Amino acid sequence: MPIEYSAVHRQVECCPTSRNTNQMIVRFSLYSIFKNLRFADPFLLLYLLHLGSSFTSIGLLLGFGAITTAVLEVPSGLLADQWGRIKSVATCFLAYASSFSLFPFATTADDGERLIWLYAAIACFSLGEALRTGGHKAIMLDWLDSEGRTGEATRMIGTTRAWSKGTTGVSALGGGLILFLTGGYAWLFYLSAVAAVGGFVLMLTYPASLEGEKTRERRSAKKAVESTGLLERFRKSESDPGFGRLFVESVTFESQSKLMLKYYLQPWLKLTLEAGGLAIIGPGALSIGAYEFVRNSVGGAGALASTWLERIAGGQGAALTLAYRGALMISLVLILCLWVDWLVIGLILMLGLTVLQNGRRPIFVSAFNEVMDKSARATTLSIESQARSVVTAVLLPITGWLADQFGLIAVCLALTGVLLSGLVMGRMCQPTPQSTPTGSP
Repeated sequence: MPIEYSAVHRQVECCPTSRNTNQMIVRFSLYSIFKNLRFADPFLLLYLLHLGSSFTSIGLLLGFGAITTAVLEVPSGLLADQWGRIKSVATCFLAYASSFSLFPFATTADDGERLIWLYAAIACFSLGEALRTGGHKAIMLDWLDSEGRTGEATRMIGTTRAWSKGTTGVSALGGGLILFLTGGYAWLFYLSAVAAVGGFVLMLTYPASLEGEKTRERRSAKKAVESTGLLERFRKSESDPGFGRLFVESVTFESQSKLMLKYYLQPWLKLTLEAGGLAIIGPGALSIGAYEFVRNSVGGAGALASTWLERIAGGQGAALTLAYRGALMISLVLILCLWVDWLVIGLILMLGLTVLQNGRRPIFVSAFNEVMDKSARATTLSIESQARSVVTAVLLPITGWLADQFGLIAVCLALTGVLLSGLVMGRMCQPTPQSTPTGSP
């Protein structure tokens, strides 16, 4: 009888833990869904071009957004570590909702007012990005530590990233349909705002225990915790083996991938559709939505395959290097595609770049987690994100001017040059640690 009672008692004790674990995984996945239900994203550049903006003016606008994010990035990371990561990420969704609500006003405004609406919308979005970056990944890594599952970081981040890309693909497909049916861009922004409000509500359901280490210390010790200086935190992490190379290669890889896939892919699609005689507001919208659905679907597959890539490459460092070199090769071939007008082949290659970018990111976060101060995860990840934002902010106006003057081929040449320089600078830093391959004893 005591044995039977003990077995039943263990079942009762373990069920709540299992249930809570499943609930957190569901929450992490829902976060990815709400964050990426941005119906306007695949059409933002096309919307700005529709308003009559040049690539240079678009570069200045988006560069302003990137530099605003960069300026706010680390203060927001410190805020997340000290005030609470859940509060910070919840607030970011309100900033997103405000941004998407402002964009449509630019459609009917005159030239002077249009700039005010656009810059206000971009400022709100940049605030949201600064509040979000690093915060949610820090929440996930913290939760994995508390569950004794730190070794599953690559798989967990890859899974949630797959949800992100899948949602982005569905929202792109839906966005294309909305643009086709309504004949205008406004509803793309309004529905994106609704999804952002949903993300805010979701974050309110997260347990307070995941606010961050500093928050838990304040609650348990009933006293304020002195914050470590930002430079001291960064130097503490920088002293760890592999930090420099991981940092430099991530900044160059992610910034150049974002410039190509988020900003200059849409003009590439526009060129391809116009060559085929398809209007953007019309059948072209459906084509863009379908392409983005496929691209994000393969991106999700790439995220899920991150542990496989890590295993076959022989470790995290080797996998990161393989992905970086693959992206550099694709970038070089994209230049050739523009030179000989192989636009469709270029779009296929960008699917491959999407796979590499999404497969590489979970491996990087897992490797970076091993060399950073655990109590300042949000801050450290924000520093990395800030550096990416600065590089993007500097290059957006430059590449915009290059696009206006010489076309997309000049943009591809510039981005390839930055990727190559990042590879060289990364080799000048400490060697990336070769982590034990996934599945090894």
